[in-house]
Amino acid sequence: MQFATWEPFYNQILQDFGFSSARDEEGAHLLAELLQDSGDCRPSAEERIRGRKAVIFGNAPSLDRELDALPCMDAARIAADGAAAVLLRRGIVPDVVVSDLDGPFPAILEACQKKAIIVVHAHGDNLDALARYVPQLKNVIGTCQCRPSGGLYNFGGFTDGDRSVFLAVELGASSIELVGFDFEDQSVTPRKRKKLAWAKRLIEIALSEK
Repeated sequence: MQFATWEPFYNQILQDFGFSSARDEEGAHLLAELLQDSGDCRPSAEERIRGRKAVIFGNAPSLDRELDALPCMDAARIAADGAAAVLLRRGIVPDVVVSDLDGPFPAILEACQKKAIIVVHAHGDNLDALARYVPQLKNVIGTCQCRPSGGLYNFGGFTDGDRSVFLAVELGASSIELVGFDFEDQSVTPRKRKKLAWAKRLIEIALSEK
């Protein structure tokens, strides 16, 4: 998704949640600095995804149960943040982990050590996590939700789950299946419910591009 297409959604999100675009830009600048001596891992991620089915794992409470029912398949495995911990516990190494680093970092680090590509997202509320964790990671693609620069990408998306879908679309997945997503989860906070509503809307937009 081109930034010009994403920008109207981004502006709505800023207004809806009271986020600061200046802070998002600060986060993006920090991540770009942290990654300035790293190579671009986008080609490696695209090699894992292009032309293949992508299964995207969310961290809904139903994930374990859905994994039990999931048949073995030849697919690119993309974990949205905390879903990586569930997959690793079951002996499944994701090809890609998409995270803004607010989930269980030990699982993200383990996935990285097992050759997963980590798509780290910068925004205005995770500057401390970026500074603390990014230096420990390899095979990183940096993303942001503001206008990208400095080697970062903005594929579109807001939450880890819907950003994973936009990533899969951008990198050429032949089809996309969602596992472990619950947009109607009533156990979460009102703020989280609002994020889930945005995630559902954005995933529908991303999938319409397939």
